Amino acid sequence: MAISKKVTIQQIADAANVSIATVSRILNRSSNVNPETRQRVLDAMKALEFQSKTMDSPSLGNNSILVCTPQINNPFMTEVMMGIQDIAYQHNYHVFCFQSRNYYNSIQDYELFLKNNRFSGIILIHNVASPELLEDLSIRYPVVMCSEHCRDDSISFVGIDDYAAGVNAVKHLVKTGHTRIGLINSPLHNNYAKHRERGYRSAMEEAGLTVNEGWVTHLPELSFDMALPYITGVLSMKERPDALFCVSDIFAAAALKAASNLGLRVPEDVAVVGFDNTASSIMVTPALTTVSQPSYLMGQQACELLLERIENPSAPTRRVVLSTELIVRAST
Repeated sequence: MAISKKVTIQQIADAANVSIATVSRILNRSSNVNPETRQRVLDAMKALEFQSKTMDSPSLGNNSILVCTPQINNPFMTEVMMGIQDIAYQHNYHVFCFQSRNYYNSIQDYELFLKNNRFSGIILIHNVASPELLEDLSIRYPVVMCSEHCRDDSISFVGIDDYAAGVNAVKHLVKTGHTRIGLINSPLHNNYAKHRERGYRSAMEEAGLTVNEGWVTHLPELSFDMALPYITGVLSMKERPDALFCVSDIFAAAALKAASNLGLRVPEDVAVVGFDNTASSIMVTPALTTVSQPSYLMGQQACELLLERIENPSAPTRRVVLSTELIVRAST
């Protein structure tokens, strides 16, 4: 449904002289609201020309889930999608995938796609940099965030402790005798990238090692072809790192290729740690040491949380943090 006017939940609450939580309960069709208060909020919505999919649809039960992902060519995303789809299928829901890339940053951008489609709920597998966009989506649809950390306590989230995973990866490199450790990271507008880099820096500090900022790279996309020349440049420096912590197996595979092209031995000349434990981690030579995160389970639990919110809008918000494991292989 098209949104005729951008209206925030705060504006509705102010107009009706109620709390944001009360407006949220009414939008989610909770029965735990005084009828007089409910009518006051509905009158405020009408006066502000607010249109909500949740309120306007007699039911959200068209059994369609929208999954928004930054890139469809990332093997990690494939595993998450499989988990989502398996749970959705068991409950007779259909899954639609929407690749957001960096093109969709406002409610108007999403409206181009959403206005002609009716979805029961949305799973976001990417960071939403704009709090206003996240609020706009969440008051119109049940929303669950998957993989990317969410600071909004009103939105359910499934993910891992990226900070702890980053610490463990670097501690392993330190334990195996490496002291000049570089970082191949994604852009810091991704929350997972922020937390993994924070873990890297914390572990380096704890070990008494200095971070050489020339060995810290932030690549704009998870792309092997894009990463290869950047990492080649890092490993070609006169003073080069003796180990690389890569926040994705895609970057780690590029690191192995760059080392091979330069005649460097792995792990004797440079050790490499990846992240995700995708199928490619055992296809490369040498086999890749990597942080294993339960991507399939992550997708399953995100879908279960979303279905819970769809079927029971008053269900409490849940924050699920799953465990990771460092899988040690020949690259270290």
